[in-house]
Amino acid sequence: MKKKLITVLLCLTLGLAATACGAGGDKGSSDTGDAAQTEVDKDFSLAMTDTYTYTDPQDLDFDQRFVLTGDESCKLLSDMKNFGYSATNVYQIIYAKDGEGAAEYDYYVTPDEASAQALAQFYTSQGQQVTQEGNVLYSVMDGDTLQATIITLSSQGAMSGDTVEDYAEMMKNSYGLTDY
Repeated sequence: MKKKLITVLLCLTLGLAATACGAGGDKGSSDTGDAAQTEVDKDFSLAMTDTYTYTDPQDLDFDQRFVLTGDESCKLLSDMKNFGYSATNVYQIIYAKDGEGAAEYDYYVTPDEASAQALAQFYTSQGQQVTQEGNVLYSVMDGDTLQATIITLSSQGAMSGDTVEDYAEMMKNSYGLTDY
């Protein structure tokens, strides 16, 4: 029974993180505003490891980007470690278009490929789709799913409102992520 409870809690924590790891904007602020005011740089890149760099998807239409990050001291990764999974950094990139979720990319950097494989096997056993590239593991959530997640979390009282910004704030407050 205790093992089942631990598994359920880990699934909830990792599942919410995979569907909700929030983001701040480039260097700590969101890219907001209308086109006349502020144009979003659509060539954002983030070196996650010495050999792995994330870049904005070229086929995604967005006008806002939130980037959140956490290291081993954030609640998300420390909880993960308590369940036997190891990651050194987490990155969450959330995109919005016209105030609604457009996509979310969640990345976990692990100490080595074996750790990434173990975490990937866990996610896969829970029915989630993840991709592993070396010691980096990631998942992608499309805009419809992201928007449904935001509406669901808001209706359950998990966040203060029903915007993409509220979602990012919830991820920071709940999991110890910070603006990149």
